[in-house]
Amino acid sequence: MEQLIFHRHKYLLFIILFIVGIVVTISTFLFVENGRHFFPALIVIFIGFTAIVQSILSYYNWKKMRLERESLTRALYSKEGYLQLFFENARDSIAVFDLDSNIIDVNPAFEELYGWKRSECIGKQIPLIPPERLDEANKRVEKVRSGQSFDMFETIDMKKDGTYFHAQISLSPIFDRNDKMIAMSVISRDISYKVETEKMIIQSEKLQLAGEIAAGVAHEIRNPMTVISGFMQMMNSDPNHSYKEYTQVIQSELERINLIIGEFLVLSKPQAIIRRHFMLDHVLKDVCLLFQPELNLHGIEGKLVLEEKDIQLYGEQNQLKQVFINLIKNAIEATESGRTLEMRLSRISPQTVQVSIRDEGIGMTKDVLQQIFQPFFTTKQKGTGLGMMISEKIITEHGGTIEIDSEVNLGTTVRINLPVSN
Repeated sequence: MEQLIFHRHKYLLFIILFIVGIVVTISTFLFVENGRHFFPALIVIFIGFTAIVQSILSYYNWKKMRLERESLTRALYSKEGYLQLFFENARDSIAVFDLDSNIIDVNPAFEELYGWKRSECIGKQIPLIPPERLDEANKRVEKVRSGQSFDMFETIDMKKDGTYFHAQISLSPIFDRNDKMIAMSVISRDISYKVETEKMIIQSEKLQLAGEIAAGVAHEIRNPMTVISGFMQMMNSDPNHSYKEYTQVIQSELERINLIIGEFLVLSKPQAIIRRHFMLDHVLKDVCLLFQPELNLHGIEGKLVLEEKDIQLYGEQNQLKQVFINLIKNAIEATESGRTLEMRLSRISPQTVQVSIRDEGIGMTKDVLQQIFQPFFTTKQKGTGLGMMISEKIITEHGGTIEIDSEVNLGTTVRINLPVSN
């Protein structure tokens, strides 16, 4: 409204100046025709004519300035509109923080990624970083406040529901026209899939390496071991030799080496296995029956809960049985007397069944859980570090998944999901 009034005043000024110039000029001509002072009249005519010309020039200059200003305004609005469209439609999460780490604005991608609504965030500090990473994050923020930027570094962020995820973050300061910092921008994206893919590639490479070692070494080692083992048995059978105590230890260690070689061979190139239809609940019953004496020996209560019966799978029965044996054995070793060990069979979808093995043992730390499927990683004094890796490999080859949840001093739960046979 003020601009409209200003424009009207400018038009009125030009019109008045133009009319005054014409009136003065005409009046002076009439004055000269009446025979009065010629030179003063000529000066007045010149002034009037100059006023007319000046009013015309001023009008066109003003018109030009107005057009330029409108053009600049349109360009500014266009730029702001483009930036707003970019902000609203960016696939990456974008959040703008003030210098006190309060949120100024967030885009829809932020809401989708972190689970926080825009109305919940504006003007507030919300938890986006896991507590154990706060110190590290605060140090970065201080560096950003001093003008430093961080481009595409990888970290762990936290969603509204407390879920952690792998994130790629860019932090940048925002300056005004006077190069004064006024805010900070945070651009983030979820790279959990990328991280998991990289882990799978590394795991695959380790499996391949272990397989190559197995294929190249196992048979070469077994041949001389067979000879050594034969001589050890001969010596042990001789009642007169004086080193029976030592030869028994040697024989025991040879058997352990043979076990390791056997696990190596499982990691070698896949062998042609014979898949058949079989009843999963029957396999679980066999495994529980197999371990019942050991459970009794350790004073552990064993439970088998079959929520579903006559579940038919298609695969290598003995391989899956070996997986369950490995897991039960681990659970027994981690559980004290008087505690419970439970194996449960349930259906989690029409095409998927789950076998869960839960113990009340010592549990595992997060660091151990992260490495549990790594080759040669073990927490046991005489472990090979291959059992869990082989178990995961067998489950994967049967189209299933294996997950482990554990808390120190509370116990461990292993969940195996397998597809049901059609």
